Amino acid sequence: MKRRPFLAIVFLLLVGTLLAACDQPGATPTPRPGAILLSYARTGGIAGFQDQLNVGLGGEYFLSRGGQAQRLGTLSAERRGQLQAWAGRFAPFTLTLEDNPGGPDNMTRRVVWTGTGRTAPSETAQRQILDWASALLDELNASTR
Repeated sequence: MKRRPFLAIVFLLLVGTLLAACDQPGATPTPRPGAILLSYARTGGIAGFQDQLNVGLGGEYFLSRGGQAQRLGTLSAERRGQLQAWAGRFAPFTLTLEDNPGGPDNMTRRVVWTGTGRTAPSETAQRQILDWASALLDELNASTR
């Protein structure tokens, strides 16, 4: 008979803890560790590109060319800092650019951004992130040759 009040107290403490956690103000969601923050692809063109670069919030990256793994690594502190600043500021978006839509040797560049910020990036900011990813891809490709 003495167990019932003890179980009731434990139950009430658990319920109180859960209810208190529900009362927290909405925080900005954070990406899961290892989740891809930026995915950049370059395909087509006269050179027949088939490059894919995935970058996580922690700065880890994976580069593949022609569907084959080429390189794994971690970004420099400077590049990680820029990436993390954008991640906290900009909401998700996808930007696709083509240099010759519907024509021969069309090259497509596409960035998929999964940042957790609340600000919808301007077209200029989206282009800045795409150009950043493109420059990183070129730098990594040059160092793997």
